[in-house]
Amino acid sequence: MHCKHAMLLLLLYLCSSIHAFIEKNLIVSFFRKKNLSHNVVITCLNNKAQLELSKALMDEASFLLQLTHIKFSNVMTLISSNYKRMGIVLDGDCKEAKTFILKAGNHKVFDSMHFWLVLYNSTDPQQLFKYANLNIDSEIKVAHPILRGNKNFSIYDVYNPAYGRGGELKASKVGFFDYVESYVEDNRGNKYEKRKDLSGVQFKTGVVLPEPFVCSVEEYLKNDRDIQINTFNRFHSRLMSYCEQYYNFSMRIGLNRSWGYLQSDGTMDGLVGDLARERIDFGLSPLFVKPDRVNLISYGRKTWNLRAAFILRNPKSRKSYQIFVKPLSLEVWMCIVGCSVLAIHFQRLGYCFDKKVKDGDVDISWGFSVICTFGAFCQQGIIGFPNCFSGRAAAYVTLLLGLLIYQFYSASLVSFLLNVPTTVISTVQEILDNGYRIGCEDVLYDKDFLKHSTDSVVNEVFKKLTTLSYSNETGFLKPEVGLELVKKGRYAFHVELATGYPIIVKDFAEATVCELKEVPMFPVQRMHANYQKWSPFKNAMDVCLHRLAENGVMTRETLFWHPRKPECMRFADTINISTGLEDFYPALCVLLIGIVCGLEILGMELLWNRRDSIRKFFEAKATTIPFEN
Repeated sequence: MHCKHAMLLLLLYLCSSIHAFIEKNLIVSFFRKKNLSHNVVITCLNNKAQLELSKALMDEASFLLQLTHIKFSNVMTLISSNYKRMGIVLDGDCKEAKTFILKAGNHKVFDSMHFWLVLYNSTDPQQLFKYANLNIDSEIKVAHPILRGNKNFSIYDVYNPAYGRGGELKASKVGFFDYVESYVEDNRGNKYEKRKDLSGVQFKTGVVLPEPFVCSVEEYLKNDRDIQINTFNRFHSRLMSYCEQYYNFSMRIGLNRSWGYLQSDGTMDGLVGDLARERIDFGLSPLFVKPDRVNLISYGRKTWNLRAAFILRNPKSRKSYQIFVKPLSLEVWMCIVGCSVLAIHFQRLGYCFDKKVKDGDVDISWGFSVICTFGAFCQQGIIGFPNCFSGRAAAYVTLLLGLLIYQFYSASLVSFLLNVPTTVISTVQEILDNGYRIGCEDVLYDKDFLKHSTDSVVNEVFKKLTTLSYSNETGFLKPEVGLELVKKGRYAFHVELATGYPIIVKDFAEATVCELKEVPMFPVQRMHANYQKWSPFKNAMDVCLHRLAENGVMTRETLFWHPRKPECMRFADTINISTGLEDFYPALCVLLIGIVCGLEILGMELLWNRRDSIRKFFEAKATTIPFEN
């Protein structure tokens, strides 16, 4: 009996020594330090001990806390189903602790949203986490007493840079706990800055390069030739190569021809499909945010703004008659007409007054005054001057007014011809209404947008592109071919601007560049870095991309890979001020109408002057001559 009692007391002593390490003050201090409001404590204590520990923690804590046994069947569901910041304390001395940690790693709860504090008596935490699925984003702190039974604890940070990709488990002391200073941890600097050494890690990646090339993928992504080809894919891969140098990892690059679109069987192809099936860790090409991709992959920082538009030669913004009419506004023309009427009246009064003062053969008709005024305005002079002072004053004022109007009109006409034509077409609907032939760059994202758009105008564009019957029999062309058709006129080609600008600079004349117009079919599309769903490397890569942006590297690369818009340089040799027959024909029409009207009036006057002879002729024809045998 004494022997049995001794064995029982020894067992109780060992149990109490093992679990005496679960220090309530350390747990509460950890939760408060990390600002955690939803927390779980996992132990292997019996029900009575759990109840006592729960009451002790509740007395100290002012946050939500749940105590559970490590063998509880739903404990993993409780942890993994919560997507908020959660604090988890685990008794690492439980015999089931290693199995539990392996299971937690498979459920991917060692991440940046779950803050773990593992209470472990051993000074070697690698015994617990050697085969666990940890990664660079893990938030695991291991606490063990400095001396057995001591209330002072050392805090270690435990993580693996990349589990299963060549990473090795690492542990380093980051703080301590005692009753004087409570929980103390070195939080200086960014977590990923401290863990930036990923030596020995190799990631599987993929890049989309729809246009063919001759060298290897690695060599092609490193060179800077022909930046207008596969532009934004090479731009994004260049940024990720900087992150490769920043973290000192390596990449095994695969090649894709598609960014990832929904197939008839409900699966995704291309880059998105590889990410969803976990064949690659992240993409070297940026992706649009699309509803059918959100549930399959995780998006990171925005890197590229894709700008695409219809490029066309701006049609003449003015009709031929406007060249002669538009330089002066309607109000000015009305003032000129009013001044002309006054000048006609003053001139006729001058001639009439001159007739009364001095007899002479002076034409005082309204027609004569109109001709004189019109001649003065056209710089042809006045046929006759009256002798009286008032009449001459009216004539001088008319001549001066004509000179001013003529000079002002001539200057306005030249200025109107020199001005850059205003934009006529500003929407896709106006392109269709003006009878332009249309084309589109032969790329998958344009076809996908056109195919799935609900906009009626875009649907009409897609219908035209797929039912063309001229020359190429399709509206989807290579950029060089489409822009060559734009150069010929009356053709609108939809192309990514980063692809189209270098071709325009190379092949278009300065005068033609000044006529080009951009009409977007869809707004600027933001393209993002992309990773596996819930990837542990997303935050680390985004930190690198943010650093590139802060240091100006991303801006420098953007300026290099996205060429500037070709500027319209209005040099003397690019300004075409010659007026062709299509512009001048309204003046010829006015002349022809004047000639026709003059001939008609002349004919009417001749008939009027010979009315007596004509009347006698018709009367003679109407006289009956009697028949004589």
